[in-house]
Amino acid sequence: MSRLSLLFATGCLLFAAGCRMHETGVTVQSLMDEEGPTSESWSPIMHISEDGKPRLRLEAGYMARYETADSTYLVMSVLSEDSPRVRVDIFDAAGDSSAIVLSDRIMYFEREQRFVAEGDVVVQSHEDRWIYSEHLAWTERTARIHTPGYATIQTPTQTMSGYGLNADEDLQDFSMKNASGVVIVEDE
Repeated sequence: MSRLSLLFATGCLLFAAGCRMHETGVTVQSLMDEEGPTSESWSPIMHISEDGKPRLRLEAGYMARYETADSTYLVMSVLSEDSPRVRVDIFDAAGDSSAIVLSDRIMYFEREQRFVAEGDVVVQSHEDRWIYSEHLAWTERTARIHTPGYATIQTPTQTMSGYGLNADEDLQDFSMKNASGVVIVEDE
């Protein structure tokens, strides 16, 4: 009989050990704690305006929005090698087109109003000026473009390559380190 009591007590103990408190349901905070995106879109087109004038137009094959405790950011990318590249049209303060950015991936950090383009980045200004780089950052507040690494800037009269490009969004005023290139000088 004591053997049966011992077996019963062991069974009750194992059953009680398997029981636990009921977990709470999904909350907004538990979703925000997850590492995945809070929303996703396929083939989105997004417009950002300032004072009623267009500032940016973004188009991508895929877009994901991430929200963390200290930042909110968008990741836009191509769907496949055959799909169109991510495109950002940048407009100046008057609402006129100032540049087009093409790349494989663009991240937009909302609080900083900063874009980071990665992967075969090409920038074309409306005055036939081009930037080629693998990584480029553009800050909306300062209207400046930066490349931390190697970049080439091409204009109708010059082609310059170097590191640490810093340029205005019209690509009229720029500087870079360790630059080399070709400048066409017209005879008068």
